[in-house]
Amino acid sequence: MAMNMLPYEQGYLDGLCGVYSIINATRLLVKTISEEKCMKLFRECLTHMEKKKSLSKVITAGISKSEVLSILKNVVMVNYSITCKNPFRGVNKMNVEDFFGEIQTFLEADEKRAVIVGFYCPDWDHWTVIRSVSPKRVSLFDSSMMKTINISRCALGKKSKGKPYKFLLKETFFLSDH
Repeated sequence: MAMNMLPYEQGYLDGLCGVYSIINATRLLVKTISEEKCMKLFRECLTHMEKKKSLSKVITAGISKSEVLSILKNVVMVNYSITCKNPFRGVNKMNVEDFFGEIQTFLEADEKRAVIVGFYCPDWDHWTVIRSVSPKRVSLFDSSMMKTINISRCALGKKSKGKPYKFLLKETFFLSDH
């Protein structure tokens, strides 16, 4: 056995980042949510997904945009006063600066807001929560412990070239607690 071998971290072999992004966004919006209620929400998310497809597939392959939206509508919005919008659903083209500018405007309008977004890298697909946007960086509340992404390293669209982080317009959800 190689001495420099590292153990797998939670999340390396599973695709539960979508579920974690939903729970982490809920935590940002519902500041008083307890760990016990987060565990219950986690269980409810998985139970909801299990009705739609094999739980082993959810765990190993992750969840799609429509499945994230389904959990938000049928689990989170039923239990909490959270609203969800898919603001770029009909948008086919946008530049990176405008994309992050709209996210920044949304987040800065109220402290009880969060953005769930899907992005792609060369080796993996990931769901995360954006906490804030500055002119140069995106701050995350992320299940894989990523803290920031430099906007200069971002592109829009799965097929865009030259940038390691490829965000998808249609995999962006604006959440607010009202």
